[in-house]
Parts: sequence; structure tokens; C-alpha cells
Amino acid sequence: MVKERKKVVVFIQARMGSSRLPGKVMMKINDRPIISYQIERIKRAKEVDEVVVITTNKQQDKQIVNFCIENNINYFAGSESDLLDRHYQAAKKFEADFVIKIPSDSPFSDPEVIDNLVATWRKNESLIDYISNYHPPTFPDGLDVEGASFDVVKDAWKNADKDFEREHTFPYIWDSPDKYRIWNVENPNGDFFLSHRWTLDYLEDFKFIKKVFEILYPLNKNFSMEDLCMFLDNNPDIKSINSHLNGVNWYRNELDNLKTIGRSDFMNMSKKLKTSNSVKHLKKTLKVIPGASQTLSKGYTQWSVGASPLFIEEANGCQVKDLDGNWYIDFGMGLGPFILGYSDPDITKAVNTQLSKGTMFTLPSSLEYDAAKLICDVVPCAEMVRFGKNGSDVTSAAVKLARAYTKRDKILSCGYHGWQDWYISSTERDSGIPKSYKSLIDSVGYNDIESLESLIRSKKYSCIIMEPVGAVKPEKNFLHKVRELCDETNTVLIFDELFTGFRWSIGGASEYFNVIPDLACFGKALSNGMPVSCIAGKKKIMSLFEHVFFSFTYGGEALSLAAIIANIKKLKANKVYEHIETLGNYLIEKLSDLINKNNLNEVVSINGYPFKSVLQFASYNGFSGLEIKTFIQQEMAKRGVLFIGYHLLSFSHTKKDIEFTLMAYDEVFNKLSKVLNDKNLLDCLEGEVVTQIFKNVGDRSQK
Repeated sequence: MVKERKKVVVFIQARMGSSRLPGKVMMKINDRPIISYQIERIKRAKEVDEVVVITTNKQQDKQIVNFCIENNINYFAGSESDLLDRHYQAAKKFEADFVIKIPSDSPFSDPEVIDNLVATWRKNESLIDYISNYHPPTFPDGLDVEGASFDVVKDAWKNADKDFEREHTFPYIWDSPDKYRIWNVENPNGDFFLSHRWTLDYLEDFKFIKKVFEILYPLNKNFSMEDLCMFLDNNPDIKSINSHLNGVNWYRNELDNLKTIGRSDFMNMSKKLKTSNSVKHLKKTLKVIPGASQTLSKGYTQWSVGASPLFIEEANGCQVKDLDGNWYIDFGMGLGPFILGYSDPDITKAVNTQLSKGTMFTLPSSLEYDAAKLICDVVPCAEMVRFGKNGSDVTSAAVKLARAYTKRDKILSCGYHGWQDWYISSTERDSGIPKSYKSLIDSVGYNDIESLESLIRSKKYSCIIMEPVGAVKPEKNFLHKVRELCDETNTVLIFDELFTGFRWSIGGASEYFNVIPDLACFGKALSNGMPVSCIAGKKKIMSLFEHVFFSFTYGGEALSLAAIIANIKKLKANKVYEHIETLGNYLIEKLSDLINKNNLNEVVSINGYPFKSVLQFASYNGFSGLEIKTFIQQEMAKRGVLFIGYHLLSFSHTKKDIEFTLMAYDEVFNKLSKVLNDKNLLDCLEGEVVTQIFKNVGDRSQK
């Protein structure tokens, strides 16, 4: 009796909303969408009965649906967030006995690789529930194939109840090796092939893939994995286009491996960290640059020398690479600017376009109006705008405006406001500043409304300049009461939104908390990394710039203005804040669980918002908070996470990045608990203990 052939369906998951490279699946090569090449290649697989594009029912993905309809390609549109449901419903519709999942960012999908995997399943069907070729990976990044029988997919669909298990199709199966029989197909030459990156995540990837299809495809439409390797060996200039991104996804593969082997065997994420190049470079740099950095919190005193990276060589998305070639998931994001992510393609395109036109001119650029108008459209207090380069430029300008407007000299400060004399004289870092400056500024603690009210009613201040929020949340309508007190005393309210602006919302913290200042200062996330700042505010105060001197050569530099325009447009067009808030809340929730799980409540706490959450450390068992922080920084670096003490999420961070980070934290917290109880934490430190920049007065972690 002939055994009935089981129906195998390949589902290519595709959508337009990629955070790293939006619309990548429909980008064209030789007037053809890139996904058409992938479909053509997969259809040559002899063991495959049907190929289906599965996308979402969102409006933006109609382009994919229309492409499928016009070209007679099978398709299915389903849930955006529940990828497991999308695959299950599509499998039901197309009556699949075996479900293969291939991402649309794999245009070089190899039919021979697919056939080999399916043939392995057919031969051992009674022994295999799930099979892949990347647990562990031994094929080039971009030839991933995984599949499961329909019954297994259905079972996972019924029982998976975690967000991660629904969003990524097969994690429920990975996490249940006791329930499902899991197989992996290995490449006998895996080490060689792993040096190749053939996936589509970034603009450089597209340029690489485009070159291959333009040159190799006309010569050999059916090129195999081996053919492509040979072609790239003979054309190293093409291979080098995106080879620098090879290390970006090491931790993604590591996460898949860990998920596959099961959670109980997970406690082995760490790898020996190379730091020799960083240490050597530090020694050289200290000879020519005082402090070896232009920014205190980037300097070597804030990073454990010998156990942490000290210099970054390149960055992409939410990943950075240090001088020793180590890649990390980064949560510092340049100390705040990168709301979209490093090397965002839209910002890069805008800056490159303007670069070809010019960076500086003898007269103002029309971009000054364009950028200012966009800021006025989204920032609640903005009736007029002026541009600077650094945060200190615009906070100093704001104070000068307030003094000119009120005819008063004294300043009331809450938080950190830059390196200029008027502010820094109030801190312990006051060397080189005349003592008389101290008499012109008073400081008040955040949420201390009683002290603030007493001061502001007893003295005539020109302004209160304050960070609207930091790690500590406003209590008892603190911000609203500050606004009321300023109105009562004719004091100018200045929000220093260098950090919160364009991060808490597109209108900053003033929009988020619905408290409108008279003036507000912005930078960092304003331009996604280009050096520019601005002061915005009410026309009656801003118009005093006709008399208050605020002028410098690079104030209207055009590249940064182009970046502002592109950044605000992208922030308005995409659900950036919803994305960050969802991931940020998830990170806070799960970190709180891990702190409880590892009995570290007396040692570690997490505070803040999804847009910025802060880990704080208390002294415990004879060890200082800084020593504990150093240990965590060291151990997280070994596990591929750059630990700065807080988490700034960007549009480029994904749920997978967060899951990986949480796994690393779990392991590090477990180890921390042991070394604290055994009282041998100092013996475990492999580098120097980090120091504190400021000994008092607020949150100054971005200096």
C-alpha cells in the first residue's frame, strides 16, 4: 500500500512595518520586489507542495496583498501581533499537514536546503514534531528554515499563553522539549558558512543583496548556497558591503539555542570578554585627552576598566560593537539621543541628501523654518524656536531670557542642567568658577513642594528650571503645583527636556503630564543623534532674543536640521511610543519578578517609566552600591548586554532583545545573590570599581 504524501506548505511571513528597514520586502531590484525572487526560489523546492505569503490585515500591508493578487500568489492576511495564530489559521485554510515558516528577509532561500529539511522530516515523521536548521545555526544567516506538523502547531496555538510565545510562532514548542520531539538539520561545513550574512535587516544588507541579484542572477538563476559562496569568495568587495553586521545577531542565535535546549539548562550565557584593545586605547587616549572622553558618563571612571568595554567602534539599530569586536545590546543609546535607533535609514538618507547640498552657508538655510515649524506643531509651549548645538547652550539661553523678562537675577534649580557656570556652581564640581555665582542659584529637591513653595514665596526668582521627571515619579500633583506657584509669583517656568523631550511623547514630558511651561529646552532625541538642541516657548518671552545675545556659527548647521525634520516626520508616522511603552513596561514587570525571584529586594530596585527605567543599588552585607553595580556591569557585558544603569528603549529594540536581556539579568542576579551571601563579591570583580560623578543633587547620570 502506497503511503499518502503529506502536504507541505511554506509560509513566507511578510509585512511592511519593519522597524529597521520599513517596506523592505517590497524594495525593488531590477523593477521586481525582492520578495518575488524569494518566492521564485522556494517554488523550486521539490518537497514543497504550496508556497503562501502570510501578512497582516493592517492597511499598510495591503501593498503585499495586492502584489500577491496581481501575480496569482497564494496569500493570507491575519493578526499582526499573534504570529502563531496567523500561521495556524493559514495552515487550516491551505490544509497543510506540515507547516514551514520562512521569514521574508531571506531572499536567498535555498530550495535544496528546504528539501533536505523536509525529506528528513518525511523519513522520520514518527520521531519529529519540530525541525529546524538553526538550533544551533550552521547555515548562513538568511537560510533559516523551521517547521512542525499541523497537529503540533494546533496544540501550541491552543496552549501558548505568553506574549512571546504568540508573537514568534514556535517558542512554545522550543520551551517544551519534554513535550515535543525536536530535531535539527546541521550543515557539515557550518563553521565556514557561518561567516556569511545573507539576511535583510539593514540598508547595507539590501545593497549587498541587490548586487548579487544584479550580477549573479543573470548568469545563474538557480544558484545554490555553494554557488553563492563561491561567487562571494571571488568578489570580496561585494561580501564586504554588509559583513560588518555579522556580529549583530550573535545573541539572537544564542537566544534561539537557549530556548531550544530548555530553560533549566540556561545558566551558561556568559562568554569570556576581550577587553585588551579597549585598555590599550585608554592608555593612549589619556596622554592626549584629559579624562579620555568628552562626556563624564562615557569616561573610564563609569565603566569597569578591564571588565567592560571602554570605546565603541560602530553601532546599528540597538546594537554596538566595541574595539575588541564584542557586540552588545545597548540600552544607553548614546546617553539618550537615539529614539529610533543607531544608523536609522531615514535619518541617514536625510543627512546624506543634505550633505550633497551643503552643511553651512553665508545666509540662514530655509531648513531652519521647516524644523522650527515642525517643533511648534508638536510641542505644547512652542510658539517660537531657536537652535543650539548642546543642551548647555539652550538651558543657558533659557535662563538669560527669564532674567531679561522678569528683571530678576536669582535662579531656582531642580535637577541637572549642564556644564555652564550659572548651574555647575551649585554642585561640588565647581572648580574654576567665581564664588559669587553661588549666591545667584538655589536648589530644591524633586517632589519637595513645601521647600519649593517656601523658597519661591520668600525670594524673587527669575525662573525655576527643572527636569520635569527623572527616575522618581511626580507625587501629589507636584508639577501642576509648580506651575501654579510660578503663575502666582510671576516666575518663569522652564522645563529642561533635554532628556524627556521627544522620548516620553512627541511633545515631551509637558505633553505627557499635561503641564505647560513657559520655556522648554530640547536635544538628544530631537534629531536621533545629530548634534543639535533647541529652546522653544511663548512668543512674549522668546521675542526677547532680539536683545538677549544668543549667536554662534554652527547654530543653523543644515545636516542636523535635516535630521530633525526626518526624525519628527518618522515619529509622527509610526507607533514609536506605543512600541517603546509596550516593551518598556514588559521589561520593568519582568525585572521586578526577577528581583523577587532572586531575593534581591533589599539590594536592587527598579524605578521610572517604560521610556527610561533605572536600576538602583543599596549597600548590602558590607558591599557598596557602586561595587554591586560594577559586578552587574561586568557580568552583563559577558552576556552581550551593555549595562549603564538604566534602560532607554528605542524603536529598533525588539521583544527578542528584551527576552535575551531578561535571561541575562536572571543569570546575573542569581550569581549576584550567591556572591553577596558568600561575601566574596570583591573577589569576583575582574576590573576596577566604577565611581560616582556627583555625590548629591538629583539624577545626573547623563553627564
